[in-house]
Amino acid sequence: MSRLAVFMTEMYKQKNGVMWWLVIGGPLLIAALVWIDVGVRYDYLITKKSNAGLGSWGIILGELMFLWAFFCPIGVTLIAAIVHYREFSENAWKHLLSLPVTRRNVYFSKWFLILLLTYLAIFVLFIGLFVVGKILEFSEPFAWELYGRYALYQALGVLGIVSIQHWLSSRFKNVIVPIAIGITLSVCALFFAQSEMLSFFPHVTILYATPLEDIANNRPVWSGLIAGPLLLVLGMHEFKNRDIV
Repeated sequence: MSRLAVFMTEMYKQKNGVMWWLVIGGPLLIAALVWIDVGVRYDYLITKKSNAGLGSWGIILGELMFLWAFFCPIGVTLIAAIVHYREFSENAWKHLLSLPVTRRNVYFSKWFLILLLTYLAIFVLFIGLFVVGKILEFSEPFAWELYGRYALYQALGVLGIVSIQHWLSSRFKNVIVPIAIGITLSVCALFFAQSEMLSFFPHVTILYATPLEDIANNRPVWSGLIAGPLLLVLGMHEFKNRDIV
């Protein structure tokens, strides 16, 4: 069985699940909260000294920054847990691994599915923020370059988060364990961000993905490009040698 066939099987498993409510509904809820926040306080925000030069679209990112940096890693945590839940809840690992498919293909396919679903959530947020600006009737044209960089930094930054949460969700039969660890790391991310070294920790990187002045955007780039593939390979090796059946 090819890697593509395994991936399509994983996609099919999520066809009628709650995954789509999380991946689509979650970012839209965040966009709605930003709409309420900016809509109510727009006059104050646009004249606030610290927002000078940001413009309306930059203000949206400034208000979104901490909210999304907290909920995005939690979203990845839940996506990973849902992707793995069926195998554990139905004791389906034995059947899956008895098929003519390598463990590496199984592990990579689930990782890739989690990553694509995370990217879909980022895209939905992107569209949601665009709609928010149009509803609020911003006079400036949409900041494509600013928001494109934000999406790119997120796309790189989440690689490490996906690799960690994927391995945790594949490792523990009790789904509460990886979720609890992921939420704890997401909460601690705000504290990790105060440290120069810990600010490169994967769950922290979304905080640094906002392409505004004085924000070190190298964090999500280097953390994602190094931690993502490295942790994927290590997790794949551990999964290959694990006694599952």
